[in-house]
Amino acid sequence: MVDFYLHSVGATGNIKDINESLRDFEGILQTGAILNRRYRNLVGFGFNGTRYISLSDYDKRFDNVYKNDEYYFDNTAYAMYSTKALSIMIDKAKVKAIVPTLVSPLDLSPISMLRMYGAAHDLINKRMSDLPDEVQVKGNIYDDSFLGVTIPSEEIVIGISPNKLRSIYIKLKELIQKYDYQLRLYNLSDMKPMDNEEDVEEIIKRSLYKLVNKK
Repeated sequence: MVDFYLHSVGATGNIKDINESLRDFEGILQTGAILNRRYRNLVGFGFNGTRYISLSDYDKRFDNVYKNDEYYFDNTAYAMYSTKALSIMIDKAKVKAIVPTLVSPLDLSPISMLRMYGAAHDLINKRMSDLPDEVQVKGNIYDDSFLGVTIPSEEIVIGISPNKLRSIYIKLKELIQKYDYQLRLYNLSDMKPMDNEEDVEEIIKRSLYKLVNKK
């Protein structure tokens, strides 16, 4: 498989907001691009500001450097967002990604907030992030770089319901066909293709088995 980044679509950090992710995904297919906040006239909060788009480097998704910090336990961009939303796979060769300087997790002090604001808005001419797998792309990301779509299937089954996964899968297939894309769907946890409803049912069966055996 081609090396890729993940862009979590409409991610809030809560799997129950998967409908918001689906809605934003349709917007991306309509426009043919992932647009930065500045282009959409949105206010940004975070290290990426309004001019940059954040991605997770899939190869670094387990590079957690804050294991002794309870607040940042397992908090990579992958864990925080990709496992809670639909994600578009971005071909690494098709975008110019910047690897930010990794900084310690920020507190909410004025100095920390100013440092983040300065980095986000290019005031210090330096990209920074407190997520070890995050990379940033300046400007917009166009659909010629799209490779596929990942679904956090197990999280949907366990966090919401099996029927929710079924409906999300059907809707994604409809949207991809409606806007004439050739995007394959993948189960996020193992990156196996989800080509038909039998694949969905197998994931549901496996997820429920794991849930029962945890109790």
